[in-house]
Amino acid sequence: MATKEVAIKKRAQIDKATQTMLIAVGLASVVLGCAMVLSVYFIKWIIFNTKVIAEKDAIIKDFETVQKNVVTLASNVEALSENENLEVVARVRENRCMTIDGGPVDTGNNIELSRICSALRVIPDALPSVQNNEAVYASLNKLFLETKDEFGDPVEPESITPGSGSGAYGLEIPEGLGVIPVALLIENTAVTTRAVLDTIERSIRNYDVLTATIAWRSSGEGGLMTDMIELRGNAAAYYSTAVEAVLKTKTIYADDSKNTGGVR
Repeated sequence: MATKEVAIKKRAQIDKATQTMLIAVGLASVVLGCAMVLSVYFIKWIIFNTKVIAEKDAIIKDFETVQKNVVTLASNVEALSENENLEVVARVRENRCMTIDGGPVDTGNNIELSRICSALRVIPDALPSVQNNEAVYASLNKLFLETKDEFGDPVEPESITPGSGSGAYGLEIPEGLGVIPVALLIENTAVTTRAVLDTIERSIRNYDVLTATIAWRSSGEGGLMTDMIELRGNAAAYYSTAVEAVLKTKTIYADDSKNTGGVR
């Protein structure tokens, strides 16, 4: 009887030890599983933050490059403002551009005066920053009037009107440029017509003649016959589109398959 009780007691102890071992193994498995999950999570978290830090470093370098470019741009603009080659084609200086002593005013810290008084004033004349069709037509009309005919009189344009789109002539426009098409008509002698074209060619603002049609005819006044040219042309004037710094947002995903740009 005593032997049987001892066996039962030992069996109970073994069962209890087995149960305790199973619980310990289960807890260890749970802890190990949690540790593996957390390890994977932290590894992904570290990789993601590494990507974010790398992108921040790239952005910081871009900002540094922009800051250096601004300094370089300011230096180049200052050099242009004193460029004699630009100054020779600039407009006549206004009174506010001169000091009491008759010397030029300092435009270094005044953008408005730089636009009017420095050699930089030529640049917006050559390539304006806004689309102004009326100014294009007025400028072209001024070029006509600046030209003198055989008798020394200003040449009046027969017609200056809006032209058709530049795309109709296969003109490829670089990014950042806009086009203002204009149509013109000249009816005059060959000498005067050529003088007008020469004046347009020498203009600081570029006018590209895309198409031209020439017709010859004779005109008689006072018994004298004069050979006349009728020239119809389509030209294009240009302006620069506005350029500004834009701050964009870039979204970075932990999943590389979603990183398809993410900039807006």
